Amino acid sequence: MQITEQWILAHAPSPAVAEDGRAISEAERFLTRRRDLDALTFWGECAGSARNPYYVSVDCTLSEKEPVYSCSCPSRHFPCKHTLALLYDILAEKPFDIENPPGYVLRARTREAQERRLAAARLEKARRSDATARQKKLERQLEALGKAERLSDELLRCGLTAIPSLSARKLERMAAELGSCELPAAREVFERIVLLDRRCRQDAAQAARCRREMLRALRKLRQLLVKGRPFLRELLSSESYSLEEPLLFEAFGGVWNNDELREIGSCRKNALLLQLSFDVTRDEDGRGYTERGFWLELNRGELVRTEGRRAARSLDYAGTDDSCFLLTEVPLLYESPVAPCPRVWWDEAATVEPSEKDFAAALGCAVSIAAAMERARPRLREPLLPDEVPALLRAGSLGRNGDDFILEDTEGARLLLRDNPNAPGELASAQRLEELPQAAEGGALFGQLYYDEDTRQFCLHPYALVTAEQIFRLQY
Repeated sequence: MQITEQWILAHAPSPAVAEDGRAISEAERFLTRRRDLDALTFWGECAGSARNPYYVSVDCTLSEKEPVYSCSCPSRHFPCKHTLALLYDILAEKPFDIENPPGYVLRARTREAQERRLAAARLEKARRSDATARQKKLERQLEALGKAERLSDELLRCGLTAIPSLSARKLERMAAELGSCELPAAREVFERIVLLDRRCRQDAAQAARCRREMLRALRKLRQLLVKGRPFLRELLSSESYSLEEPLLFEAFGGVWNNDELREIGSCRKNALLLQLSFDVTRDEDGRGYTERGFWLELNRGELVRTEGRRAARSLDYAGTDDSCFLLTEVPLLYESPVAPCPRVWWDEAATVEPSEKDFAAALGCAVSIAAAMERARPRLREPLLPDEVPALLRAGSLGRNGDDFILEDTEGARLLLRDNPNAPGELASAQRLEELPQAAEGGALFGQLYYDEDTRQFCLHPYALVTAEQIFRLQY
């Protein structure tokens, strides 16, 4: 078993926990250190804050890439600092007595082995049972994409001003057919074009903006057609799902299997989530609505989101999401492989009141404007990704420039704060910054970065202000 500094940092829930583990190792807090003859299992007793020592183990018998960790401490982190301290002791080549693994190590190994066997069996069963239905679905999708391409070519030949003569109903029927074939990304493009056409005819002042958005939607559709057909044909000829293109997998109606995500390592144990904002937007036709929450995963300092689209008629039968002002502890967090700000979900969770330490950890995750822009630019250029990128920015101060607010970070860089004109009206929030106390300095501002075609500059649509004591939400 080869352990390196990078290997430990990659398995640590956060750099801070890794540093705590290093400090424990350097302080020689382990009372005993033992390993098996094959040097695949390590365990020991570590002195901690409790009266009795903690029983710690790292077991690589099942997999050297994904060891089985265990510790008797009550930490919310996984692996905890004591487990990482044992890894640092292994890295430092400290002496370990050779013995047979004790019962608590074997029990942890047996539980994990059983979980992995059950997950693999469920995944294999799902793949076999879905094979026929999957083939029929892919054939329908390829046929629907061909119709969508012919309609988009017709639209481009006639010009965007000719949509009324093409009939918006034709576009709506195409969107419905794409939806029935589980092609959500292509369906949304046609629905978007119909909506923009309606706005264009209702408000002449918005015509130029609407046509720009139509062209952007058609560009996205073209990318879906160019990349989608080879992707679907490859899936049709293969016997398993392709995870090499997660963005296309989702765009063409792919649904992530929890066992599959565990197999590829797209899940996290003992995640800590702090919700930064929550919003609900309704479709203009009144047939559905979308509930969306943005969260900060404190262990890794990454932004994630929860998102669900519901039919309006389901309100009487299904529960709805809501704002969460508590710290959410998730034993097993599943995560879509599509970045940035991946969608996450979980089966069970517990909530506690966030502490000052949690708010301090959130502020420590904020980045400068320059760093956020460097990450956002390539993502905003990708047609298949959203035209907004979530960001948590360090706030030096908030100022005014006429009717607009300006954010200045701790490095002196500035960014215009303005509502995204393409966002639903109920998400307008920039002017609510006036209602905030003078709490921006030393805090962090969360929002969505986007490129404003009118001003030809990057802006931030503000959603929430994080301080050392609380979160001021502008959205809900």
